[in-house]
Amino acid sequence: MTDVIIIGGGLNGLVAANVLAKKKFSVLVLEREDQIGGAAVTGKSAMGVKSPTLSHALGPISPDVIRALRLDRAGIEFMTPDPALTTLGTNSEVITFHRDHILTAASIERVSSADAAAWQSFGVTLQRLANVLKELNRHQAPSIDSPASADLWRLLKVGRHARALGSRELARLGRYVPICVADLVSEWFKSDLVQAAVAARAIFGHHMGPWSAGTGALLLQRLAEDPMPVGGGATVKGGPGAFSAALAAMATGSSVNIRTGVRVARVLTRAGAAVGVALESGEEIPAHAVVGAIDPKQLLLSLVEPTDLPPTFRQRVQQIRARGVTAKINLTITGVPAFTALHGDDLPLRGRMLIAPSIDYLERAHDATKYGGMATSPWVELSIPSINDDTLAPQGHHAVSMYVHGVPNSPDITRADVLTRALAVIAPHAPRLSSQIVEQEVFTPADLESRWGYTGGHFFHGEGTLDQWWVSRPLLGWAHRYASPVQGLFLASAGTHPGGGLTGQSGLNAARVISDVLGRRRR
Repeated sequence: MTDVIIIGGGLNGLVAANVLAKKKFSVLVLEREDQIGGAAVTGKSAMGVKSPTLSHALGPISPDVIRALRLDRAGIEFMTPDPALTTLGTNSEVITFHRDHILTAASIERVSSADAAAWQSFGVTLQRLANVLKELNRHQAPSIDSPASADLWRLLKVGRHARALGSRELARLGRYVPICVADLVSEWFKSDLVQAAVAARAIFGHHMGPWSAGTGALLLQRLAEDPMPVGGGATVKGGPGAFSAALAAMATGSSVNIRTGVRVARVLTRAGAAVGVALESGEEIPAHAVVGAIDPKQLLLSLVEPTDLPPTFRQRVQQIRARGVTAKINLTITGVPAFTALHGDDLPLRGRMLIAPSIDYLERAHDATKYGGMATSPWVELSIPSINDDTLAPQGHHAVSMYVHGVPNSPDITRADVLTRALAVIAPHAPRLSSQIVEQEVFTPADLESRWGYTGGHFFHGEGTLDQWWVSRPLLGWAHRYASPVQGLFLASAGTHPGGGLTGQSGLNAARVISDVLGRRRR
């Protein structure tokens, strides 16, 4: 009998599989798609152009995951574009954010000398605050009702990090967590362009605007993953799918069995405990434990029989907010797109390009989605990964990966509508881009839900608001030990603590807990 069945072959599922295999457990990974990797996949177009199907950047990968799996020796070629981001304003304004604070300040100087002077202090201060959250992320959330000595010890370490900030910065941390990110950035910067570039990172993928309360915490959480205020955009050569393939190869090398193109119909239980899974094909596979490395709502509401869960628990799961507002576009284009404000300088194209010129612009895009409509002018982030990686596209062609924010999960919104509005936003900045397109692929939030099983079409398996964070992710009272009311059924996706993007930390944390639980059973 298999020790552990992992439902979902995304990044967290693969990390968990590798960790458990290293602990000598037999592991079976079941992935519904034909390709392993979840959001970290690289697709191939009819013309042979490779592009990131969903996510065009990693989290980046947690240092804890890199150490635990010894990824530094796995032959993976990590790529950290520099500059990381260039944001475009409405009056040909351009700011390029480099990994070097001084170079970034020099770029900001063209827009605002005061903001240029504040940039380095902002980055250093926010990173010091975010380090407290980073320490929280590295371990399972504590039990609320009966914290163990290990929980208390970890909280003590977090407390020491917080105390080291000093009273002034500790007060700043307490103030920044609940406020809106628009207020946070306005304390440091005057330029609309700088404010929006930082604020956009906080609300990325969430049904929130820069004036939504608690988005200050979202920014700090992002900085806990990646210290660059606008995000570093790290990836690997060959696209995110190459990283997933490397994890899968490591797993199979450790005797993990990976099956793709199989759909789980339900989790099998006996006497209140998970004993395996049944596939849609009718096949039943027994196991000592089942791990759902998929959206928690999909797992608990669709794959677990209602009678196996307490009614109040099931009701609370139904109330987890997961409202997708982000679409994904992949294009194949001829030549390199020319952005007029860059005046022929292609260096910024090595990083991501952002069209979100002000806080008000971001908020208007959110306003539209609140009422179920698509933003007339969505905010757009695009990447051209083939500029840095010539293995992705044949000579003369490039892959464009684009996020479009302000697109709700609605059957009334078509892929053509999303593409048209996104290109209309880009046209003033890159007027020839539309004529360069030879292939296109669009995924709306509805596609994310129907094809990948992301409830509501939400990229992160649930919004990262304060009431769905840390000890409340996915639910208050059920974040500890990545457990569920069904004995032997665990959760390990981005819908669990610490959530966020493609870092692998949720999978690592969960696998350590599961290893401990199963190890005690063996004894």
